[in-house]
Amino acid sequence: MASVEPDNVDVSMDDEDVATLLGENLVNTILEGGSLDSVKKLLEDGAPVWYQNEAEGTSPLHAAAYVRNPQLVKLLIEKGAVWNAVDYLKFTAGDIALSFNDSEAYVLIRDAGIRAELLLGILSSQDKNKNQLASTASSLVLKQDDDTAAGSTDAFLSSKLTYTTDKYGQKVCMVKVRSEEGVEEDVGVMMGWEEGIMTETVRRFAEDHPGAENLTILNVGFGLGIIDTLFQSLAHPPAQHVIIEPHPDVLQHMRETGWYDKPNVTILEGKWQDFVANQKLLSFGGFDIVYTDTFSEDYSALKSFFEELPDILSGPHARHCTCVYYQDWHRTRRPKPATEAGLLPAVCQAVSANGLDNAQGGGGAGGARSSTPNFSSPRNTLSSSTGTVVAIGESSNFNPPPPSQVVANAMTTSTGLAFDEEAKLVYGVVLSLRNMIKKISGRDEQFTSYRTSAYRMHLFETASGYKFVMLTDPKTEGMRAQLKRIYEGPFLEFVVRNPLVKMDSREQGVDNDNFRAALDRLVRGLPVFL
Repeated sequence: MASVEPDNVDVSMDDEDVATLLGENLVNTILEGGSLDSVKKLLEDGAPVWYQNEAEGTSPLHAAAYVRNPQLVKLLIEKGAVWNAVDYLKFTAGDIALSFNDSEAYVLIRDAGIRAELLLGILSSQDKNKNQLASTASSLVLKQDDDTAAGSTDAFLSSKLTYTTDKYGQKVCMVKVRSEEGVEEDVGVMMGWEEGIMTETVRRFAEDHPGAENLTILNVGFGLGIIDTLFQSLAHPPAQHVIIEPHPDVLQHMRETGWYDKPNVTILEGKWQDFVANQKLLSFGGFDIVYTDTFSEDYSALKSFFEELPDILSGPHARHCTCVYYQDWHRTRRPKPATEAGLLPAVCQAVSANGLDNAQGGGGAGGARSSTPNFSSPRNTLSSSTGTVVAIGESSNFNPPPPSQVVANAMTTSTGLAFDEEAKLVYGVVLSLRNMIKKISGRDEQFTSYRTSAYRMHLFETASGYKFVMLTDPKTEGMRAQLKRIYEGPFLEFVVRNPLVKMDSREQGVDNDNFRAALDRLVRGLPVFL
């Protein structure tokens, strides 16, 4: 029987298979810390920069964000990487860079988005002249039309909205949107966690405003009514408060909650474009404050709105704002320096050592207890009654309390298991043991828990390197599933998806009111919580 030499074997691969292999190799090379030259070589060999793997939808740009390599991010963008491609968890590379507090990589990705949007805006404006485009055919705009409620105003206005409370206890307004796979998903039109940021926004709007006692205010998009309620709660309620809202379900909700009966409140039923066209907005004589946070409108609509602002605002003292949660690409000004334990202004209330005194009954009339959690250790750590821990950065104004005071606080404020100094030491020992075993045996040993006679420590580590630790009674079974819930729930919802939260796990930790509250609720709901 004749043997077949390897050179005679016909192995054929189509272009798609080749692209998949090259793309997979590119992603893996980046994740494994490959050099810039090795990545350049793969790109020169034809590795597709747009590739996303089947396992997680990770693109080369996602991978570069994971390994925190701004040079790779810059290279991939220059080679045509899709700046806003999302993985299977719906995160962009910018989201990942932001979750690592990698501002350099994030700015590169954001600026790529700015350039893309500006270019598309120019090309789209040319497309409006159909005759010119047909005659010259000098440019072609490829744009995917989103006809769902999330991308089409007409589809949104004909969709049913639901006002409810989510699993975290926050009020939400939801709409069903059909995904690319044909599955209907609930998408938030407005979420309760936005209230903290809106509270700070209203404060800054009204602070030192020369017309504070007689404000005229315009809000475009009612949603849950958070911003409008805050405007009405000012020390001097607006002299004129105009709300533009086109959705029939929202208008019905406004009727049911009494907004049509409030004094000095005018509700314009329709889209803002309608009232610009018929000059209805001009009849109010100009607004001191303008706020807009619409749903399902694209950036071209936002640009059009800003073009109308000079006619809508009352004068040079007037102030305006737009929601920036999903629109950070157009905000190119550098943020203000971090303040109070490294937290960005308007994100959440910074916790200071003063909270210690207040919580012991010394703050406020009658010795009322503050809702601010106590410091439980001289390492500037917060401990809630659930044993949930949030560490913040060292503050120059923080003077550690004496050890006796620390012990007293830990005993009086924590009904759950405190994350004390011993637990921190054990955590460090576990990580050291894991690294030692890996070096000695060559095995990638994964510790998931560590038990002593006093407690059991549970560890869950994400692919991106974040570590979640929980302390329980020593007899408690494994808690990996619950820790994963914390990661997939409160952490992703209130930290990763909130671009205004400054967070660095290695230096300052997370101090986010909504994250802490959601985490507290989740822990209290566990069967093992006492």
